[in-house]
Amino acid sequence: MKLRPYQEEAKTAVFNEWSCGNDKTLLVLPTGCGKTIVFAKIAEECVRQGKRVLILAHRGELLEQAADKIKETTGLVCATEKAEQSCKGTWFRIVVGSVQTLMREKRLSGFSKDYFNTIIVDEAHHAVSDSYQRVLEYFDSSQVLGVTATPDRGDMQNLGRVFDSLAYEYTLPQAIREGYLSPIKAITIPLRLDLSGVSMQSGDF
Repeated sequence: MKLRPYQEEAKTAVFNEWSCGNDKTLLVLPTGCGKTIVFAKIAEECVRQGKRVLILAHRGELLEQAADKIKETTGLVCATEKAEQSCKGTWFRIVVGSVQTLMREKRLSGFSKDYFNTIIVDEAHHAVSDSYQRVLEYFDSSQVLGVTATPDRGDMQNLGRVFDSLAYEYTLPQAIREGYLSPIKAITIPLRLDLSGVSMQSGDF
């Protein structure tokens, strides 16, 4: 699969950051702009360099989506580290892993600390949480890529605590202007609703 120009730029920018010593870097692409395809191609290049890659996510469907997209775009098959499934004893160089599984001490201790050379965190705005930090701190020599469409967290915790740099950001207006996303049309409907009884969490109803 041939990458779009901005996707190629994003891939190059990530490897540039790693080569400059920024081992934990962030990639921001709007929803619909193919972030899974970009990190699939990054994972493929890492494998070509002889590295072992962990793709870390917090939901099963994200792991399945990543594995499917990697196979579709690169032909590479992924092992799975989730619940009773393990990558141990497999030949596969890319592993899709559940953070809820890998955060457990017994599971982590089964790996050497340098087992993964590269870790890609899908939905990286969650990376500040204790579960992700436990995994990232264990594999502390890995190069890390965080991928997200929403770098601004609702609880205002700073992703700069986790990532050294922002490798690349492709904005929503750019994507619309260049024809990769449909223009947004908003219609407001005046309503009279009493929301005083609705609770709020992190600024959201």
